[in-house]
This record gives sequence, structure tokens and C-alpha cells, in this order.
Amino acid sequence: MQASSAWRWVYNPEQQQLSIELGDGLSHPCPYKTSRLAPLYAMNAAFTLEDAQAFQTIYDALHALDRWSPMLIMQAALNNAILQRFGRPQMPQSWHFQQAEDTVFDQFEAGVPVCLNSGFANAEFVLLAADDEFAECMLLDESMALSEIKEIRQFDVIKVLHNRMQEHPLMRSSQQLDIVPKQA
Repeated sequence: MQASSAWRWVYNPEQQQLSIELGDGLSHPCPYKTSRLAPLYAMNAAFTLEDAQAFQTIYDALHALDRWSPMLIMQAALNNAILQRFGRPQMPQSWHFQQAEDTVFDQFEAGVPVCLNSGFANAEFVLLAADDEFAECMLLDESMALSEIKEIRQFDVIKVLHNRMQEHPLMRSSQQLDIVPKQA
């Protein structure tokens, strides 16, 4: 699947709904609350090269691993494009997650699957972006309990310290995505 120059951003202020029009009557509604996004105004704008790159990075990385359904991969990639263009910066929420026993990578690349463990659940995420200290991870599982009363849903994004991310089992047997392991 390739991002298309025919894709368009559409925001309906009356319904407060952002969506990506994919052509042929197909549309991907934004799953995020407007409070999670930058202020939006009525629009019907073309997908930019940066939007296409944000989509393609996640789509290609997840598709190459052949673990998730094509629909989930498409939704995750489209949601990444939404967040890269319209997402507000987040505060870290590392306290919800247990520290990984070993930090196994020197570099974290967008599209790499990782696991996070809240002590209540262990779940699969995809890394969207990282700086020297923090990483933004999107939940690929249906949901994840963070505490007895708090849960995140599929495609929610959470910002955590690098030391909270655990190596995904797929990456233990294969270094398909140019991840550089730490030297012992």
C-alpha cells in the first residue's frame, strides 16, 4: 500500500471530526479527541509529502513483520500521519510502566515494535518517534490496563522513558528493521 496524492484531510467543525478521505468513498475517521489535537478549522487539504512519509514509515515497518492484520496496519499508519501533523505534544507517563530489565538497543527507529509492561498487562506497541530520553509508542493491542481503574485503547499513544520499552519477541530472532543491538 502506498500513500496517494489523492488522499485529503477533511475537518468538519460542526461534527468536530477530522478524517482522511482515501478516495472511492473510503474515509478514515480520526480516533483521537479534539483535545489531543492542535486547534482545527474547516478544511479540505491535500496530503503532503511529510504526511505520506509518516504513513509509509509505519505501514512498511509493520507490514514487513507479517504479524498484524492489513486493516490494523493501515489504521496504525493513518493514525500516525494524523498525530505527526495535528497531534499536540504529550507529557511523559512512564510511571505507568515497569522498567525494562535490559535496554537492548542504542537506537530506536520509527516503526519498530516494542512491548510495555504496566504490571497489570503486557502489550504490543509500535514506536512512532523518539528523542534522546523519551519515546512515543502507539498501542497495537485492543486495550491495556495501566492500573485497576485506568486503561488505554488501541491506537492510543503514550510517551515513556526509553528504559520502559522492552524488546518485542519478533525482534529477538530478527533484526529486519536496522535496529542496532548494544554491544556487551
